[in-house]
Amino acid sequence: MPRQTSLGDLLEDAALAGTIQVVAGDAVGGRITGITEDSRLVEAGTLFVARPGTSHDGGDHVADAIERGAAAILAVPAVATGIPASAVGIATPDPAKVGGDLAFRFHGHPERRTDFAGITGTNGKTTVATLARQLLAATSGRCGLVGTIETHDGLESTPATLTTPGRIALAGVLGDFVEAGCERVVMEVSSHALDQGRVADLDFDVAVFTNLSGDHLDYHGDMASYAAAKARLFAGLRSDATAIINLADPASRTMLEAGPARVIGVKPAESKVVPADGVRCLEHRIIDRDFSGMTLEFRFEGVSHRVRVPLVGDHNAFNAAAAAAMAISFGAGWSAVRDALETIKAPRGRLQPVHGADDEIRVFVDYAHTDDAIVNVLAGVRPEVPPDAALVVVFGAGGDRDRTKRPRMMHAALDGADRVVVTSDNPRTEAPEAIVAEIVAACDADRLGRIHPEVDRSLAIDHAIATADAGDVIVIAGKGHEDYQIVGTERRHFDDVEVAAAALARRRGEAPR
Repeated sequence: MPRQTSLGDLLEDAALAGTIQVVAGDAVGGRITGITEDSRLVEAGTLFVARPGTSHDGGDHVADAIERGAAAILAVPAVATGIPASAVGIATPDPAKVGGDLAFRFHGHPERRTDFAGITGTNGKTTVATLARQLLAATSGRCGLVGTIETHDGLESTPATLTTPGRIALAGVLGDFVEAGCERVVMEVSSHALDQGRVADLDFDVAVFTNLSGDHLDYHGDMASYAAAKARLFAGLRSDATAIINLADPASRTMLEAGPARVIGVKPAESKVVPADGVRCLEHRIIDRDFSGMTLEFRFEGVSHRVRVPLVGDHNAFNAAAAAAMAISFGAGWSAVRDALETIKAPRGRLQPVHGADDEIRVFVDYAHTDDAIVNVLAGVRPEVPPDAALVVVFGAGGDRDRTKRPRMMHAALDGADRVVVTSDNPRTEAPEAIVAEIVAACDADRLGRIHPEVDRSLAIDHAIATADAGDVIVIAGKGHEDYQIVGTERRHFDDVEVAAAALARRRGEAPR
């Protein structure tokens, strides 16, 4: 059922007193049917929030919003006072903050009617969140998911646009979740979202820290600031909430010391890390594995549990353990968790197999786009590479983003793979040739012979597959689930899975070159 309320009722809130003022038109009789800060989504009856910005300013889109039928405009005073008679002008010094408050009020404060679990870290957020949603749905009722790949209301999935939406969009998503009957919501929580206060309205019951490695330093400046942003999730936890922490990561201390929550530490059984007093520990060990999955042993509170999970890669042992710890934190029993783990599915674009059973090589697509992620992914598949075969990685680096990780990615690829194909990722407004050259420049002279640079990503993937020998394993890294490539400011269709599948078909002689 479409939501709507009177504009007067929406604005009547003691918490908003003194922060808003109707400066144009009459708010008494107006009806509001939605709230957005994207003028392209405005329909008749929408409240448009003209949020100031650096690269884009909402004030520049007010005319478009009014033309599309906006009933009211929330903006800074200088903009709000100039609203024409067809809409109501509402002035506030902070449209972003007030707009988010109004959105949660409009949607009936869904943040007060569900439990929340948040996952933060450089790598692994999507996999942990996806696995956790499946475990919670199987063990404790309908569960929603807000993540990088999808928004899932427990029944249907829709593609996501941001890892963590802004407050206005998030209020709408959570309102839909509550209407769909979700009792719990699992969220990926990015460092940007924490730094910008996008999840400030949410009271998390469980929070997970996966790891911290070099990324987003173009935004945060340095690793200390990056870690501090992640730690905000844990600083906001109640004392009776649960923090699930990767004890094997050096940044775990920052998260452990951030807040008063109860802690479940997760670590490999062979790790020498000694948990602090009061920290319950969930250890994980890989018993056996192949390209169809692995058998894991979990040990928690003195009891061992074995389970076969259909996941590939050492790093997925931690991801499965973290998701299991979340389900346990919400009251699930180990028997139910074990049964659910046996049927879980990895998210799209995370070591996603492209090859068929009859192919003589193995090809995986993965989202790994940092040096640490490349290390983990290559280490995860290395044990399954035949002794006389090669591990090949295809990767690039995004343009207009953190450049400090490019040489580290080169070294990670060379250290983990036998052959490396360096290519484009999303070059954006940087010259792709320059990005590739910068990556290759970080290579040691004695390892240059193992590198094949190819700027065209399609040709790079085709080269890796066409030149592979029987038994070789190829990891195409960097874009994972993405079905586009951003060149300049243009978003073009490009899907690593599609391109790799076509290259495999040509290798089998089933398609023309």
